[in-house]
Amino acid sequence: MKDSNNVVSMQGLQREQRESKKSASLPAPVMAVRDKARTLFAEQAKQVFAKVDDSLFAMAEKAHGQEEQDGLFQALRLLRVERRKVVEQFADNVAGAFLVREASDNKSEDIYSADNLSLVHNDELEQLVAVDTMVANAKRDFAEPLTEISLRLNTLLSVKIYDKNNPVGPDAICDAFVEASRPLNLHIRARLTLLKKFEQIVMVNLGSIYDQCNELFVELGVLPSLRQQRRAARHQQRPTGRGHAPQPGQDAAGSTSMGANVTAAGYGLLPVNSGVAPMAAQDLLSHLGALQSHLPVSYDDGGIQLLNINSLLQERLVDVRQSAALTKVDSDIIKLVEMLFSFILEDRNLAEPIKSQLGRLQLPLLKVAIADKSFFSKGGHPARKLLNALADASTGWQAKDNYESDPLYRKVSDVVAQVLSEFDQDINIFSVLLESFQEFIERERKRAQKLEQRIVDEADGRAKTQAARARVAAVMDALVAERDLPPVVTEWLEKVWANMLFLSCIKEGTDSESWSRDVRTARDLVWSVHAPMPDSRKQLLGLLPALQERLKAGVEAVSLNSFDARRMFAGLKEVYRERFALAQRIAEERSRRARDEVREQLRDEVREEVRAASQVSAVADAEENIVELPQMEELEQVVAAVERQVQHVDVEEPSENDSYWQQTFRLAQGSWFELKRGDEEQFRCRLAAVIKDIDQFIFVNRNGAKVAEFTRRELAQALRAAQLMPLDDGMLFERALQSVIGTVRKSRGEMH
Repeated sequence: MKDSNNVVSMQGLQREQRESKKSASLPAPVMAVRDKARTLFAEQAKQVFAKVDDSLFAMAEKAHGQEEQDGLFQALRLLRVERRKVVEQFADNVAGAFLVREASDNKSEDIYSADNLSLVHNDELEQLVAVDTMVANAKRDFAEPLTEISLRLNTLLSVKIYDKNNPVGPDAICDAFVEASRPLNLHIRARLTLLKKFEQIVMVNLGSIYDQCNELFVELGVLPSLRQQRRAARHQQRPTGRGHAPQPGQDAAGSTSMGANVTAAGYGLLPVNSGVAPMAAQDLLSHLGALQSHLPVSYDDGGIQLLNINSLLQERLVDVRQSAALTKVDSDIIKLVEMLFSFILEDRNLAEPIKSQLGRLQLPLLKVAIADKSFFSKGGHPARKLLNALADASTGWQAKDNYESDPLYRKVSDVVAQVLSEFDQDINIFSVLLESFQEFIERERKRAQKLEQRIVDEADGRAKTQAARARVAAVMDALVAERDLPPVVTEWLEKVWANMLFLSCIKEGTDSESWSRDVRTARDLVWSVHAPMPDSRKQLLGLLPALQERLKAGVEAVSLNSFDARRMFAGLKEVYRERFALAQRIAEERSRRARDEVREQLRDEVREEVRAASQVSAVADAEENIVELPQMEELEQVVAAVERQVQHVDVEEPSENDSYWQQTFRLAQGSWFELKRGDEEQFRCRLAAVIKDIDQFIFVNRNGAKVAEFTRRELAQALRAAQLMPLDDGMLFERALQSVIGTVRKSRGEMH
């Protein structure tokens, strides 16, 4: 442990020596401002931790769940332990920023860059947006003193100073704090609270620190008359044209906070480093609102249009004779919304006219994203829910002739039109429209469900009938196979008991008690006329009363007419009378044979009697050679085999490695598909039901009408041939966001 500490100490000493050498190369005024800034920011950081302690304690007491409360209390304890280390690291980071490097154009630093998008979960995105927002606000509010610091540093350092690499600029200060607090394992609410307190105590008071830094520069003789020179320059550049409206970032006299050559640049959307102050969010929303009000009510050609927001803003600013730049976060949001709508307008789930309507929501949703930075991370945002609902309801819709009069298309168009005409900044309109749209869809769905249910019921009924008849036939075949039954017994099985088994199978299934009872009755009936006699005489006598009652119940259940019932009972009674008479004759013959063995002297007489009784003996021998009836377990196996045969008509089962065959077992009821029939005909359909009795898949359209049905094997083949292709069933906005993230990751990977 001692050696390890020595190594660490040596490494720290070497690092301090390297930094000391670099610091020694800084001009004395820069070192003086660095030390002052380090002290001022360290004092403010201490206040941050004092305030966040109180806030976290109050939040923990009001936490909704145990997990959240535990997370907040744990964060509170951790911040109390680590606050001194974080403050020191923050101060060191601030001081280290004075070792200025060239400003980088690396796009990976953007809020919606590949690296950041790879972490776009709700927590991460909230933190990224919070940081970028406070940086943008500080740049806007303290542009004047920050510019003076940049100009003074430019006279002292060999590196060109911009907003991005200014050691006391909002970017650097925010990065210094984020990096100092990054190692802390904090609950997301605690981390966001820490950032909020940092904004309230440090970022909103940067002006005071900037003034002190500029005053120290002046005391040290660095551009002491800079402020007077900049005011004189702005006075000379003041526009003289009549009716010229002040630009964003200008005062009534027309002076710009950044002091750049705005007149030379002209009107329109200018680069962020052009000298024009970034446009305030409210100003941007006003311009976007004006653009929204001028969008056409509908596209004449039904075409799909992705709006180029920057181009539209450029035209708008030129029209109103203004110049402005976009903040970094607003520029990133515009790009992200454009990428999202690019995905939406290429989504194969939706018909072209529907995509055309949804594309018109680009400007309103951009306004939502500008005004509410949680739009991308808040899954339950009303605007996102409305877009998802419109897309979900339209998944199976197809554009036919005169589609403009279709109820769904008209409703989607009306909702979009209301958003365009009524949405300013109150997002409640999205909730109101969503509720109205959901009521409409529910009415449409109920109408479709009636037809769909009728179709499914009919298919299910046919399937159950087919399966039941096959099972009954299997039982009957097993019972009568290789048996010469009396005609009346055959009539009982065909007219009464086959129908009884069919009813039991349809109503209660083959696993029911009634099915087993009826199968046993059919077996008992066959046994009763084939049981070996006279050995089974006693058992038959015990069975007949109960069997007769079950047969009477069967006659009533199948509504057999009384004439046939009396005739069939009489015929059965005659069969049993003959069976018992036969048993008597066989018993007497056996007794006679026994006596013959004793009376060897009467051998000739016995032979005569044997010959006379040969017919009876033949019947007795036949009784002993009867094919044994299948047991109940065997009959159950016969039925199970028939069920498998009904469900899988083909003899050869597909390979377990057949991915399309396996896919048929994972399809969810309600999933949407695109079905192609030939080169011309293709349409969308939904899996309405899987008829398990015959393994059949029923597909319907949006209105609930059946459009296709497949066996499992036919379905696997249709999937393999791309005749039937599943459509994505995820929410549109979420799929679009994931696609954008994937696209940026891919392009990022190709760059490297």
